[in-house]
Amino acid sequence: MRFAVIVILAACAPPPARPATITDAPDTLPADAQRRYTIWLGGSQVGTAAETERWSSAGVVLRRTEALQFLRAEAQVALTTTIEIHASRALVPSLVRWSEVGGIERRGEATRDSRGWHVVIGSTRTTLPASALPAELVPLVLRRDGGYHGAVFLPARGFIAGSGRVESVAPSRYVARLVLDAGPVVEATIDIGADGSPARVVDGEGVIAMRATDAQALAPFPLVDLIAATSIPLTGTPSHRIALTGDLALPALPGQAAMPSATNLELELSPSLPGDLPAGDHGADRSSDITALVVGVRARIAPDLGAGMSSARDVAAATAGDCTTFALAYAALATRAGIPTRVVTGLRIDGDHLIRHRWAVSWTGRAWIAVDAAFGAAPAGGDLIGLAIHDADDAGLIAGEAALTHVRGAAWR
Repeated sequence: MRFAVIVILAACAPPPARPATITDAPDTLPADAQRRYTIWLGGSQVGTAAETERWSSAGVVLRRTEALQFLRAEAQVALTTTIEIHASRALVPSLVRWSEVGGIERRGEATRDSRGWHVVIGSTRTTLPASALPAELVPLVLRRDGGYHGAVFLPARGFIAGSGRVESVAPSRYVARLVLDAGPVVEATIDIGADGSPARVVDGEGVIAMRATDAQALAPFPLVDLIAATSIPLTGTPSHRIALTGDLALPALPGQAAMPSATNLELELSPSLPGDLPAGDHGADRSSDITALVVGVRARIAPDLGAGMSSARDVAAATAGDCTTFALAYAALATRAGIPTRVVTGLRIDGDHLIRHRWAVSWTGRAWIAVDAAFGAAPAGGDLIGLAIHDADDAGLIAGEAALTHVRGAAWR
């Protein structure tokens, strides 16, 4: 599963006497600055981040580097994300560069002119409104203006855009909310330090970024297994039903049937359960084609939890990866073959725990079935709990990641 990218969308100093506009330039240059953070999940450190501001008469260059290190089972993962933003003294951005180095290297760039932002990621080209700000620049605008509400995009998540707002909920505490154009919502709670910059940020997945000294940020830390850290204990005696607690509204996917109660949500699991998704066009049975696609994906892609993160843009060339890689690769091939397919984010039963997992659902021409390419199962089910059904793009993956945080506990029934 893709690890959440920390998005610091807010920082605040005491508001000025009047709201400034984005065209206001400071009379004197702000001082250069450097900030360091340690990044935590479930009480364990998983990385560090460093951010620098370099000011000149031409404006500011803001550079943020986030380095994550963790285990996935026995595989060691190192992922470094760098975002560089060039903006005028009035904080009008003109250039954003993004790179991610892990199992593979990804890069993207956005340039801004009067017509808007022109985004290039590999062979993909898109445009964004000229008014949109990269999320990492918003703290500087907030520090100057005391507030922000407007278009924002996330360079580290495929430059997807939405509407951002930061609201004060207590002294020196703010809530940042970004509603993406495709629907998902990204949220964070921010505690502001004495210098007006974030001292502590908690995102919607429970990832915490804490302001740190140089010594704290440079100190080595033991690697934590993210699969174990994000798993949910499953209590009781195994059966074909599981009770989940949390803020849940599960989709009617094949392989599962939900029965809400006053205290929890009971879920029956079986590959034979048809679900209740809207039917596709009835036609010839494509089950054998689906099986062949799964076989092809498994022949090309080797299971490797340390292979790095995946997106729909690069799975066509992937030769190793995790469940997300398998799900996205299968979904791309199935869609190309004319088989209606969507991606599912959820949980898989692994002994006495539920672990995060991704698979797909496909329309055979007669019915929807679950397809777990990572395990070669079509139809799949009986060990899968689907929490969200979504597209294979970055916005869809974010929506799936948000759904994972809604489960609080699980027990056999």
